[in-house]
This record gives sequence, C-alpha cells and structure tokens, in this order.
Amino acid sequence: MNMNGHGITWKRTSGGPAVSGVHVAPGAGSSLTARAAALSRLLPPDAVIARRTAAWIWGIDVLPPGVNEADWDVDLITPRPDHPATGPPLLPDHVDLPLDHIGEEAGIRVTSRARTALDCTRWLPRAEAVAALDQFLRNGVDTDELRAMARTLPGYHGNRRLRDLLRLGDRGAASPGESWVRTAVVDAGFPRPRTQVPVDGPHGHCLYVDLGYEAYRVGLEYDGERHHTGRAARAHDENRRRWLRRERGWQIIPVTKLFLSRPAPYLEALLTALLQRGWNPDDATMTRIAARLTSLSRRR
Repeated sequence: MNMNGHGITWKRTSGGPAVSGVHVAPGAGSSLTARAAALSRLLPPDAVIARRTAAWIWGIDVLPPGVNEADWDVDLITPRPDHPATGPPLLPDHVDLPLDHIGEEAGIRVTSRARTALDCTRWLPRAEAVAALDQFLRNGVDTDELRAMARTLPGYHGNRRLRDLLRLGDRGAASPGESWVRTAVVDAGFPRPRTQVPVDGPHGHCLYVDLGYEAYRVGLEYDGERHHTGRAARAHDENRRRWLRRERGWQIIPVTKLFLSRPAPYLEALLTALLQRGWNPDDATMTRIAARLTSLSRRR
C-alpha cells in the first residue's frame, strides 16, 4: 500500500523475518487491532490510526452495522502534502494533528479519545455519528470538551452539521440501536425523547424505559438481537411491558432492526400513541411529521 508517499510492501507469511524491505503483515482474517498495531509500528510518527479504527482501539465499536472488524480497512490520518495547491484536493485523512490530539493505546499510535469522538461525529453518516458520539459520551468524553476542540480546527469550527450532532448526543443511550431510533424520531419532527426513563417497578425495583415521553407515558424500546432473542428473553420483555401498561399506564412500542430499513410503521405508531395520550402539536410540527412519514412510506 502507499499512504501519502509512505511506501509499504506487504507480504503475507506464516512466520519468519521480513527481508529486503518487505514487511510481514498479519495473516488473512487478522483482527483490526493486530493490523492497526502493525501499521503503527511501520509508519512514521506523523501517520496516526484514526476514526472508526481508533474508536475500536479505544474499545468502542462504531463500525458500520453488519461489518466484521476483520474485514475493515485500517483508518489513517497522514500529514497534509507539502504543496496541496498543486496536487489533488485535500481529503479528510490529510490533516496536521496537534500533538495533544495524538495518544497511545495498547501500544498503538491513535488519535486521542476526544479527537476520535469528534472525528467520528464529524465524518460518519448521521445516524452512525450520533450512535458513535453517544458511546463516547457514555465512556467519559465530555460534550463541552468536544465543542472547545472543534473551535480550534479548520472545517470543524462553525460547522452546522457538527454543531447539530453535538446537541443530539446523549450519554443515556445504552446501545447504537437506541441512538438510531432517537435520531430518526427527532429527524421526523417529534420532540426529543428522554433516555433511560426511570419508572417505579415491582418489589421496590426501578425499571427503565429506553426512550420515553413521561408526560404521556409513551415509550420506545429497541430490541437488539444480542439481548432480546430467544423464547425466554421475549417472554421477559412481554411480561415487563404488560406490567408497565397495567400497573403504570405506559404504552411501550417495541422496535426491532427492521426500523433501520422501514421506520415509517414505528413512527406512525408513535404518532398515534402520543396523540391518543393528549399530545397537541402545532400545525408546523404536524406538517413536518406528515411530510416525513409520507416520504418514508414511499421507500417501502
């Protein structure tokens, strides 16, 4: 491969030393961490592991849905070319990083945790960017720190999209699925739901609704495949939601991964539930929601 003038010749081998400038690469199917570590050792100090790969190194999975980490290419940031005016347009991976934006994790040279969070928010597709930001916030990154960092960076300072996404971030989101649902709900024109709404449960225990409107006791919960499949898990979810409806008056709308490709039925159910529970949006809000639902329904 060649990154901004840094030539590397890879040779896959089962073992043994590299010879004649040929570097030994991790074998086929090697982990993203192993490949990032190899590149970090071989490239000059001004080339840094970044974005989705850096997030992975920091222990946060922001790879696209359904992508295996062994199949993902290592994301790098390299310095700006010496004469960018005479070359091709600069790409987001040609950046002069401030020293305090570079860190080390597991022996790998990566963008700092905060810079990684900011880059993922800036460059990932909207719903994925919000999900990434939520995970970083949940892992201790502070939104004010990201705003302050953005003010120092060309292309970040004053960026309307980035500013909007930073406002959408919420450390209460417990999974990417919850982040995707919240983003779609807000983008459709609904009020922003609260995350992890506490509800007094049976026997003195507290239950938490993933996304909810307390004033109307309407909630949405994302049933991911990892924790909500199988007969026992489904029975538990049904019993819990039945109790919330019977004892606390909550109407819960379960959301599955089908929401990603067909959100309209879930958003229609949310609108119906809120209106039935007394929500009275103004004409502009209803017009926006109706237009969004019509647009989404045409994509079926």
